[in-house]
Amino acid sequence: MTSRRCLLRAAGGAMAAAGLGACARMPAPEAGGTPAAQVSATGFAALYAHGMPRGAAVAFDDHHLLTCAHVLPAGDTVTLRRGADGAELRPQAVLRSARMDLAVLRVPAGFLLPPPRAAAAPEAGETVWAAGAPGLGSPVARGVVEAPDAEMPGFGRGFTAWMPALMGYSGGPVVDADGTLLGLTSALPGGGGAGLLALLTGADLDGLARRDRRVFVLSIRRAEAEAARLLG
Repeated sequence: MTSRRCLLRAAGGAMAAAGLGACARMPAPEAGGTPAAQVSATGFAALYAHGMPRGAAVAFDDHHLLTCAHVLPAGDTVTLRRGADGAELRPQAVLRSARMDLAVLRVPAGFLLPPPRAAAAPEAGETVWAAGAPGLGSPVARGVVEAPDAEMPGFGRGFTAWMPALMGYSGGPVVDADGTLLGLTSALPGGGGAGLLALLTGADLDGLARRDRRVFVLSIRRAEAEAARLLG
């Protein structure tokens, strides 16, 4: 894969190879006592296709969730599993952006509660927390902002951070010390051969072996503007 490898582009095959389809770990139990606790408990859902974890989604408003478009397999039906209690449903509609790695999912009102969203970009050196739904490894990661303003062609504009994010974090929330939503975990700018290794072994061994990865986070300000445009 290229250096702009998505966190979950190879995860579907990897999970199938390892038989981990029903084993994605939810962040809520491990997020307790961290700024990611509230969003993990009330605003987070894991995303599945064919019974296998693909990534995560976070509430945008009462009827819509945001996720990364690359975790949604074209033409396949996806299922959302709520982090708080495991309740499942299928989105009523899916809207994909042609401008960035973003998709908007329509769900029944009350399925999730939207977290507060940041009005400004984070600062370099600021501590952030991410939540995801990996098959193996921790579903909660703590990191430090590297570049507060960064852009990845095809993915959008946001920031980069160093954190131990794993396959299964794509589309999931990244929050600041107050639990305010900063953006969505989107890609590894320097992924190298990590995706191929995961495909061959059935686990994100590269991620499990590292303490930190450079992670691109799609800005929630950019994402919410695009979501508003898609919703008309």
